[in-house]
Amino acid sequence: MSLSRAQMVAGTIDNYFEMLNAHDLDGVMRGMTPDCEMRIPSSNFTYIGANALRIHLSEFLETFKIVNFHNYTVCADTQSGGVGVYFDVFLTTLDGEQINMNNANFFKFDDAGLITDILIFASAPLSRGFEAGSST
Repeated sequence: MSLSRAQMVAGTIDNYFEMLNAHDLDGVMRGMTPDCEMRIPSSNFTYIGANALRIHLSEFLETFKIVNFHNYTVCADTQSGGVGVYFDVFLTTLDGEQINMNNANFFKFDDAGLITDILIFASAPLSRGFEAGSST
């Protein structure tokens, strides 16, 4: 793996979480490979490929007017290209419902610094804002 720890951390925090906080869908998508896969086993959601991820993340950003990922704890393995991130997330829907979670995501990067795989462990059940684009 040719990425440094700093590049891997930036790929997760700056190019994924902070782009979602800013509702910058194009910015998030620039950080992923065309065949990137995202899985949320606890809610049985799987998004395969950039098109499915764009559909999912678009629904996510349309559902939550406030997205606030923060308090990151990051572990990056430059040998494998893997990054684990533990974090807090506060979400607020358009109608004012608030969801607060403590989650962990695991990312895999390719040599170009693009995300190829995302595994999400959520501390609360997910449904609203997560259904579109899932193949399961």
